[in-house]
Order: sequence, then C-alpha cells, then structure tokens
Amino acid sequence: MNYFCLLLLWIGLVGSAFSQTEIDPGELERNAERTRITTERQKIEATFKAEQAICFRKFFSNACLEKLQPPRSKALADLRRQEVLMNELERKINAADQLLKTEEKQSLQRQQQVEQETKVQQDAANLIERAKQKEIIQGDAAEQAAGNKADMDAKQESSKSKAAELEIKRTQAAANVEATRSRQEKSTQRRTDREQRLREIGPTTGKSLPAYP
Repeated sequence: MNYFCLLLLWIGLVGSAFSQTEIDPGELERNAERTRITTERQKIEATFKAEQAICFRKFFSNACLEKLQPPRSKALADLRRQEVLMNELERKINAADQLLKTEEKQSLQRQQQVEQETKVQQDAANLIERAKQKEIIQGDAAEQAAGNKADMDAKQESSKSKAAELEIKRTQAAANVEATRSRQEKSTQRRTDREQRLREIGPTTGKSLPAYP
C-alpha cells in the first residue's frame, strides 16, 4: 500500500515536471522502477537497523546479528540485480534511440543532398535554356540587322540609280534645248542670208516675198 502511494506521488511529480513536454511511457516506467528499487532498499536498511538495535539488547547479540546479515545481503543483491538489468535495458534502449537518430540524420542529409543535386541540375538546365534563348534572340537580331542593311543597301542603290537616271534626263534635256536653240539660230541665219541675197538682187516681180518660218 505504501509503495503504491509512493508510486502515485512520484508519477504526480513527474507529470507536473513534464506536463509541457512529450513523455516517453517507457522512460516513465523505468523511472518508476528505479523509485521502487530505492524505496525497497531504504526499507531493507531501515528494517535491518531496527532488528540490529533489538539484537544489541540481547545477551547473545553477535549470533543475532549474524542471522540478520544473510537476508539483508540477499535482498540487497536481488535489488542490485534488478537495477543492473534495468540499466542494461536502458543502455540498449538509448543505443537504439541513438542509432535511430543517426539514421534519421543520415536520411535527412541524403534527402538534402538529393535536393541540392536536383537544384544544381535544374539551375544548370535553366542556364542552358537561357543561353539557347539568348543565342536565338541574338541570331534573330543579327538576321534582322542583316535584313535592315540589305534593305538600306537596296534603297541606296535605288537612289543612286534614280539619281543617275535623273542626271541622264537632265543631260538629254539640256542637249535637246541646245539642239533646238542651234536649229533656231541656223534657221534664223539662213532666213537672214536669203533676205539679204534677195535685197541685193532686187525685186523681179510684183509678188511679195514668201514668209519663211
């Protein structure tokens, strides 16, 4: 009954201390077992001291004391055996927990490494894609520039051709004007010369002289 009360008290204390944290049921059970072993050891020692005091009041105290020692040693040894078994169990549990944590850490590291490698590959793919797009844009720009230059050269060539044609027309027009002026001058000169000769010859008839263009 006393042990049960102590266990409830210990559980209450543990519950108040870890109310805001996650509690491992196995750890609670092991802590309760440690409390039980400590309590049992204290009870054995208290009983031994009480019986030891009684033996001191007897005449044959040494014989009485010798009878007390074996049960005490046996009980303490049994508690020690239980404590060793529990410590060994806890050591294995801690080792398993540590192994699990290590595996989880390694798994997380592997996952992060895979994510990092995936990111690097994606970044490389993006760089290649951007380089291709840039090359396409530059090619289009070069093609456009070449087309614009060709258009400009064609326009310049057309302008030169039109200018040459205009110069030819101007030269031809000037030549025509000069030819017309020359013909007019020659015609005028011939008419003047004919009239002069007629005046020198004198009139032969009463007809008027024909008009020359």
